[in-house]
Amino acid sequence: MTVYYPETFRCAQITPYQIAVDMGLLRTAMDGGAYRQRRVYRTMPHQFRLEFIMTVVELGAWQEWVNVNAYDFFTIQKLESMYAGKIGEISSPHSIRFISNLDIDNPVYGWVRVKVQAELDPLQAANSGPLVPSDHWIIGGTPAAPSNANTIIAGSPGAPSSIRISAGSPAQPAAIIEPPPEVARTTEANLVRLTEQSEIRTLLEI
Repeated sequence: MTVYYPETFRCAQITPYQIAVDMGLLRTAMDGGAYRQRRVYRTMPHQFRLEFIMTVVELGAWQEWVNVNAYDFFTIQKLESMYAGKIGEISSPHSIRFISNLDIDNPVYGWVRVKVQAELDPLQAANSGPLVPSDHWIIGGTPAAPSNANTIIAGSPGAPSSIRISAGSPAQPAAIIEPPPEVARTTEANLVRLTEQSEIRTLLEI
């Protein structure tokens, strides 16, 4: 299950903001001539230096959430990197985890500045980036507050369900409901048949 950075929390500051990209570069000095250089990998791991500014009151809930969630991968909605640029945006969702202690100071009375380092999920490079949930996602819910997604009826080989669930992946965990073309056609035929049966039943009742 993907964990999302709460929207009620402060975003990372635009400045200062740093990204260190590991290009896997290995250089060897030569007694004569230029350095010899090669790449040992091409995955380009990213590390971020993030800074959050918030009130001391906000720090309570923020640090508690960080302690429970931020040292495993979670999705933060607005970060800048090449992956935002790839989809034509200045900032975009990124899957990250914190990898350092929290450095907290007090720039103004009642406010704190938190500095922390984070690393990008390696799976981000293999995908266009984590998606933001929409109304087409399925949220499990609980018995007291059940899912608000459409009821799923499995159907049968002759009359399959009108929806399909795409499970997604760790980086894109969307469970998007979408009707395959062949199922949509079958469903349309079933609706016509059910409509005809309803009309016949109405006539019989009259």
